[in-house]
Amino acid sequence: MKQEILQTKSRKLKKRGWQKRVIVQINSSSCLNYSLFIYFIRKEKLKLNKKLLANFFVSEAGTSFSLRKWMFWFYGV
Repeated sequence: MKQEILQTKSRKLKKRGWQKRVIVQINSSSCLNYSLFIYFIRKEKLKLNKKLLANFFVSEAGTSFSLRKWMFWFYGV
């Protein structure tokens, strides 16, 4: 019983750590606010998961530039 509780706790901590790393990757590579970016993604009803987004920002510089340009156009800044 105790082992099952510890395994569940371990999985939750692992997911939390992974999510923090993804958020840091997106914030550092795109120069955008993560919460604003996620709001934009949900508003446009795009189906991209966080892992895919983090890989885009890390591997391709043009992707972050295009998404930033698209967001500025969307908000009229």
